[in-house]
Amino acid sequence: MSPQTRDRVAPIPRTIDGIADALPSALRAAFNAEARTTEAADLEACLSKWWATAVLEAAAPNDAATPPGTVSMTTVFLRRIAAGGAVDWNEIDAMRERRGAQHIDWDAIDRARVAAGAA
Repeated sequence: MSPQTRDRVAPIPRTIDGIADALPSALRAAFNAEARTTEAADLEACLSKWWATAVLEAAAPNDAATPPGTVSMTTVFLRRIAAGGAVDWNEIDAMRERRGAQHIDWDAIDRARVAAGAA
């Protein structure tokens, strides 16, 4: 059972079980196969990659309005959060009030924030 739904997101532990539980079944088998066959020296990179995928899946942005071939600001923020990059949450919170901010899927940002354990 996944630790999150579209309405409720829980922090995703950076463990094999935590990541596997957070991934949708379509990706879980691929993760399990890769995690079980990865050499110990490369396991951290494998887990980081799949943890980022799980965070992005938990966020489930609504990019239907984004033209094909472009990247939305929502996607830029989600990728930064999932990559574990430095995120100034005060800046993100202030940005919500700026003109043009209605084009950012803030619900997806909030879900990624919680999934990444940054809430």
